[in-house]
Amino acid sequence: MCKGERFRGQSILNIKTHFKPTETFQYTHFSSTHLPGVKKGFVKGEALRLLRTNSSRKRFEDNIIKFESPLFARGYPKNLIETLLSDIKFTERVSALQQKYESRKDILPFVTQYQPSVPNFKHVLMQKWHLIQNQPSLQQIFKEPPLISFERRKSLKDILVRAKSQRGQRLCTWFKSFHC
Repeated sequence: MCKGERFRGQSILNIKTHFKPTETFQYTHFSSTHLPGVKKGFVKGEALRLLRTNSSRKRFEDNIIKFESPLFARGYPKNLIETLLSDIKFTERVSALQQKYESRKDILPFVTQYQPSVPNFKHVLMQKWHLIQNQPSLQQIFKEPPLISFERRKSLKDILVRAKSQRGQRLCTWFKSFHC
């Protein structure tokens, strides 16, 4: 919080986004294999955070400009950034500060592994959704299209750490046999 323009006239403190002095803004590179929705969601989410944490229009706009520079440096296309940030307007700050309640739907998840080389799975599923809806038994099971989610593959670290822990357990068992 800080004393800004509003404090002089209305005695209201301003809110501004805090950045740690060690912040280097090393965002995920655009060429990474993260899903396109993850990349877009990150940009939009960070812009919404800047909107919520700045009560001054000028400070919000300055922070958005500072936010764009590291994105360009990390390979994000200018037109994508402009499109995503054009949805976040200071005039909608009051709405962004209000808590939103969504009705809960019972949606069946479809979990698979992400492959950048595979075409958009959700798009293909929605094109063929009518085939599922035309089957009476499937129509009762799948009232809504499934939620497509991607599970994380095992990394080299996951494999090595697991192998190390199993080897360690075998060694402990082997040493215990000598102490009996």
